Amino acid sequence: MTSEVVLMNRQAVAMAADSAVTISGDRYLKTYQSVDKLFPLVDGQPVAVMIYNNAEIMSTPWETVISLYREQARGRPLDTVDAYAEDFMEFLSGNPDLFPADHQDTEFFKVVAVVFTVIAEEFDNQIAKFQQTNAGALRDHLSAIFEYIVGQLHADYQQNPDGSPRPNLACYPQGMDEQVRRRYGNEISQLIDSLIQSLKNEFPGLSVSEATRTRLQEIAVFAVTKDAFFEHYTGVVFAGFGAREKFPAMRSYLTSSVILGILKRKRDREAGINSDSGPVFQPFAQDRMIRTFLSGMDPYLRMFMYGETLKLSTGLVRDIVERTPNLSDAQRGAIFKDYSKNNLSHALHAYFQSIDQYQYAVHTRPILRAINSLPKKELGETAASLIKLNSFQQKVMHSIETVGGPIDVAVITRNGGLEWTREKPSL
Repeated sequence: MTSEVVLMNRQAVAMAADSAVTISGDRYLKTYQSVDKLFPLVDGQPVAVMIYNNAEIMSTPWETVISLYREQARGRPLDTVDAYAEDFMEFLSGNPDLFPADHQDTEFFKVVAVVFTVIAEEFDNQIAKFQQTNAGALRDHLSAIFEYIVGQLHADYQQNPDGSPRPNLACYPQGMDEQVRRRYGNEISQLIDSLIQSLKNEFPGLSVSEATRTRLQEIAVFAVTKDAFFEHYTGVVFAGFGAREKFPAMRSYLTSSVILGILKRKRDREAGINSDSGPVFQPFAQDRMIRTFLSGMDPYLRMFMYGETLKLSTGLVRDIVERTPNLSDAQRGAIFKDYSKNNLSHALHAYFQSIDQYQYAVHTRPILRAINSLPKKELGETAASLIKLNSFQQKVMHSIETVGGPIDVAVITRNGGLEWTREKPSL
C-alpha cells in the first residue's frame, strides 16, 4: 500500500508519496521502502504523475510505461492537465507494441480467473458457516449456496451500493460487452467449466443450473465492461499546469488492463483552482490519518459514534413507548415506527450536521486558509509532513508499516516548473 497527497493553491501544486511497497503471499509478508511512485510526466513541462495500489500494469512496471510515454512525448506541451491525462491514457490503449493482442487476451483470462477465484473462496466461506450453524445435510444445500453467491456477485456488478444501476465504463464504445462475448465466449465457457469441476471435485453433490451458468458468463463480461474495479487496479494521479492554464489542476483515474485495445479506466476525481476558489486538499490510498488531521476527527470514529447514537436513541424511544400506559401493542408499534422513521432520523441528521459544521469552522477551515496562502516551499513541506503523519501512526500502533521510507515531493509552479526533493522518513 501507499500514502499520497496533492495540495494546490493558486501559486503551486505539491505532490507527495511515500516509497513503501508490501508484497504478500501464502505465509509471508514483506515490505520494501525503496519504490518510486512519483514521476515527471513530460520532460520540461510543469506536470507530474503518481501511482498507487498496484506497481505494475499487465506485468509491466508503471515506471517503465511512464518513461516510454515521456520518450514519445518529447517535451510536447498540451493545453491542460486534462489533455495530458487523456493523452497518456490513449497512449496505453492504442499501443500494440507495449501490450500485444495475445498479452491482452492473457490479461482478460487473468481478470476473469481472479473473479472466479473470489466466487470459489466465498463458496468455501459460506459452506463453513453452514456447517457451523446447521444440522441438516450439506449435500442438499450445495447448489442453493452456490447459486446464492453467484447471484449476489451478479447483482453487485449491476448495481451500486446505493441501489442505482451500475453503468458500463465511459471509456468503452457502445456494444463493447457484445464484442467481449464474441471474442472470448469459448474461453469464458472453458473457465466456467474449470471452476465448476474444481468445486465438484471437492463437493461431489454440487449441481449448477443453466441460469447460474448464464450469470457466470455475464459476470465474466461485467468484470471488464462495468464501472467496477473488484480486481487489482492502479490509481493514477496527474497534477500541474497545462500550457493554457493559469492555475494548477488535478485529475485522477482508476486503471486496470488493456482489453481489445482499450484501457479499462474511469475518472475518479478532479479538482482545479480559479481566482475565486480555495485550496485543494486530496489524499489518496491510505489516508485515514490525513483525513483525521484535516477534519479533527477519525472518520471511523465518526461512523462508530453515529451507530452508537442511533442505538441509544432507538432504545430510549422504545423504552418510553413501552412504558406509556393505556396503549395497545398495535398503538405502541405504530408510534415507534413513525418516530423511528421520521423524527428520529431527522434529529440524528441535524445533530451530526451540526457537529460537521463545528468541525469545519474551528478545525478544517483554518487549515485550508493556511494552505491557500503557503509559498511553494512550505506547501511541499506540508505535503511531506502529512505522509509522515500516516507513517508515524503505523509505527506507534505496532501495525504493519505499509506506509514509510523516504518521501518524494514534487512542487510545481507555472514559472519554475517541477522541483524535486526527497524527504527522510523520520518525524
